[in-house]
Amino acid sequence: MDFYQLNGLTQQLHTLDMEPPTGFSADDSVQYLGWQVKRQADITAPSEKTYNTAGSKQLFERQVNLQPDPETQRSDSKAEAIQITARNLVDQFQFEAIEKSPTNEVLCAVFLECLKLDVVGTVKRLSRTNSLSWAEKLEIMLAAEEAYKGPLLECNWIVLSIPLSIGFEKAKNLFQRLPDMPSLPEVDNVINEQLTALSPDKMFRDRLLEVRQTLKSENNELSGQLLSEVDNIGKKFITRVGWNGRLSDVDDYIDSQIYARRLLYLYAACSGFSKQADIAELMSYIRSVLYIIEPNNEVPDNIWHIAKELAYLSKQPASIDYCRYIGAVANVLKAPAPVALQFAKLRQLSDLKGFALLESKPLDKYLTVLRANINKMAPEYSQVLLDAVDGLENECARISLPEGKPDIKAKVHRLLMIIAACKSSEKIMDASVLNYFVRAIMKHSNKKNIPYLISGLARLVQSTPKIQKILGEPEIKGGDHLRLAPLQWLAFVPDTISEDDIQELCASLQASGASRRQMKDGKVFHHWLATLEQALASKVMNKAMVMPILKQLTQSLTYEKLVWLYMIFNMGERFNTFLDSMGFSCQKEGLPMLIAEKGMDALVGANKGFSQWLMKQRHYHLLPLYMATMIEEGNREITDLVYEFIETSTNNTFIRSRQSPQNNPHLQAVYKDFPQFKAGWRANFSDFSEKTRNKLLSREETLELTEDPWDLFISGLEVKTCLSPDGLKSYRSGLMSYVMDGRNAMIVKKNQKGNILSRSVIRMVFDQDDRPALFLEKGYPDGNNLLFSSAGEGESGRR
Repeated sequence: MDFYQLNGLTQQLHTLDMEPPTGFSADDSVQYLGWQVKRQADITAPSEKTYNTAGSKQLFERQVNLQPDPETQRSDSKAEAIQITARNLVDQFQFEAIEKSPTNEVLCAVFLECLKLDVVGTVKRLSRTNSLSWAEKLEIMLAAEEAYKGPLLECNWIVLSIPLSIGFEKAKNLFQRLPDMPSLPEVDNVINEQLTALSPDKMFRDRLLEVRQTLKSENNELSGQLLSEVDNIGKKFITRVGWNGRLSDVDDYIDSQIYARRLLYLYAACSGFSKQADIAELMSYIRSVLYIIEPNNEVPDNIWHIAKELAYLSKQPASIDYCRYIGAVANVLKAPAPVALQFAKLRQLSDLKGFALLESKPLDKYLTVLRANINKMAPEYSQVLLDAVDGLENECARISLPEGKPDIKAKVHRLLMIIAACKSSEKIMDASVLNYFVRAIMKHSNKKNIPYLISGLARLVQSTPKIQKILGEPEIKGGDHLRLAPLQWLAFVPDTISEDDIQELCASLQASGASRRQMKDGKVFHHWLATLEQALASKVMNKAMVMPILKQLTQSLTYEKLVWLYMIFNMGERFNTFLDSMGFSCQKEGLPMLIAEKGMDALVGANKGFSQWLMKQRHYHLLPLYMATMIEEGNREITDLVYEFIETSTNNTFIRSRQSPQNNPHLQAVYKDFPQFKAGWRANFSDFSEKTRNKLLSREETLELTEDPWDLFISGLEVKTCLSPDGLKSYRSGLMSYVMDGRNAMIVKKNQKGNILSRSVIRMVFDQDDRPALFLEKGYPDGNNLLFSSAGEGESGRR
C-alpha cells in the first residue's frame, strides 16, 4: 500500500488551513518552492524564479527539478507535487530532509514520509521542531494513523505530548463529523483516545484540575453532571498520592491517566448532543464504561466501539432506538461463517455492559421501545419475537437487583441479536420452526455459546425451506441441545455438504443413543460448537474430510475427541510440533479423521493419564500452544521445565518436585529454619478465617492459598497479567520459572466455576537479617493489595 493516499493527504492539508490542492490557478500556474510553475500544453515548466531564501534556491538546484521530472509532469495538483517532493527529499537525505524542507507544507509531508523509516525516531523529531504549530503536529499524527489504518502506539503520543486543549477540540470535531449510518468499528478510522490524554509530567491534582476546567468551559448540562465523575476519580486515587504530589505506584498512575482521558473522550463523543437527548441515559453509558470496563494493565480496553455509538445516540431524542444497533448486527450476520470466531474481535456484537440495559430507567421502558421496534424491523416474525419479549419480562421480574443486573443485560442483548439474526435474511421462514430455536436460545444457560447459536440461527434463517424443515422436525429427541447442535453443520452448506447430507447427519445423531446422551452434557455441547466453528477456519481440513468426520462424531461422540480435534484445528501444523515433543507418533495425513474415529488411541505412545489430566483443565489448549511456541523459539531451558510440569502434574508429584532443594539454594536456606516447608504451602496452612472471607468475598466466591499447578500456569491469563502463557514474548518465557519454583504460591479469589478473579503472589524471601519472611505482591487485576495484605496478616498465625 502506498503510504500516501492522495485523497487522505488532500484532506489533511485542508484541515491545516493550507491552500487547497485544487491544481493550477486561473492562469494555469501555481506558486511552488519559489517557482511560478506554469502549465503549457499539458507540460509543467518553471516560468519565473521567485526564491524565498538562499537556502530554498540551493535546495531547489540540488534536489528539485520540476521541468525534466516526468513524474512531476504527470501531476496535476499541488498535493501530488508536495508528495513527490517530500518522497524525493527523504529518499536522498533521510531524516536530514526535515531540516531541508523549504516550506511547512513540504515539511508536513516529509514527516509523514519519515514515519516509514522509524516511527519513534520521527515522533521525537516532530516533538522537537519549532517550525510547526501543535495543530499541524497533531494533523501529521492523524494522517499517519489514517495511512497505517490504525492508531499509533500510546508511547508515540506520550513523546509528542499534544496539549489537551488542542487534542480535546479535535476529538470533539471528529466525533461530530461521524456519519449516522450504522457500521462496525473495524471498518472505521478509529478516533484515538490519546487525543484527550493529559500531560504525564503534571502532578495528580493538577491533572484533575485540568480535566475539571476543561469540562467547566463546555458549560452545558452534560459537562456539568460529569464534574461529579472528576470527584470520583479523585477519591479513587487521592489517598495514594505521595509527598511530591504524584502517584508513586506505576499501576495507579496508569489507571488514573486512563480514567481521566476516558472521561474526556466519552464526553467528546457526546459533545454534539441534541437538545432532546436524554442526558441521564448518556450519563449512565459513560459511568458504565468508566467504572465497569476496567483498565487492563498496560493495554486498556479499547472503547471505540462504544464511543462511536454514543456519538450517534447523543443526537437522538429521548430513549435509545435499537433499530440502528440491530441493523449493524444484521449486516454482519448476512455472511456469518465463521462469525463466531470473530465475536471477540467484533466487540460491538458481544459487549454486554455498554448497550443492553442502562441504569437510568426501569426495564419495562426499554422493552416498550423494543416491542415497537420489532414491528418495524421484523414484522413477519413479530409474534415469535414479541412472545420472547414477554418471556424475558417475566423472567427478569424474578431476578433480584442490583446483583442480577448483569444477567438481565445479557438476556436483553441476546434478544437483540436474535432479532438481528431474523432480520439478516430477506427470505421468510416458517414462524413455528423459528419459535423452536428462539425459545431454546433464550433459555440457554451458557453465555459462551451464544455467539455460536446466534450465527447458527442466522444461517438457518438464510437456508433453504428443505433444511428448515429438516432441522425444525417437531419430534427431535434429546432436548434443546439436540435441537441446536445441527445449526453448526449449516456453515458447511452448500460448499462442502448438501441438504441430503444434513438429513443423513440428523438421522445419524438421532439414531445414536450414546451420542445423544453425550450431547446433553453442557461441556460436550460447548466443545461441539467451538470445535466445528474452529474447523471452518482451519487449514488442516479439506472438503473431503468434512462429511466423514461429522458422521463419525454423530455416531460415537466423546468429549475427548472434541478436545483433540479443537487443538488440531486451532494449532494447525504446530500441533505436530507438540505431539513430537511429547513423544507421540501418528499418521499425520488425515489425522482429524483418525481422531474422530479413535480419539487418543489414534496416537501411538499416547499417555492416557496426560490426556485425562489435560482435558480437565480450563483453557487446556494453551499448554500445547505454549510448548510449541517455546520449541519454535529454541528455548530449551523452558521446554525442559514444561516437560517437568506435565510429568509431575499428571503423576501427582508436582509439590514434591517444586519444593526440592536441589538446584535451589534459596529453599536450602529456608529449610534450615523451617524444615516443615518441604511439604509445601498448603500443608502448613489450614484455611482463612470466616472474618477474612466475609471481608474479601462476595456471594459464591472462594478464597484460597493455592499452589495448584494449573492455577499457577493459567492465572496470568485469567487476571490479565504479563505472566500469561499467551502473553508477550519477553514475559511469557519467564512463566515456567515462576511456576516450578517452590518459593511461590498465590492467594486467589475464585468464582463458583473455579476461575481466578484476582490474585496476589506470595513469596518466601529473606529479610535484612537473612531470616525467612513472607512477601505479598500487589494484587491483580485491580491492585487491591491492601485487602490481600489484610488477609495475609490476619492468617499469619494460623497453621
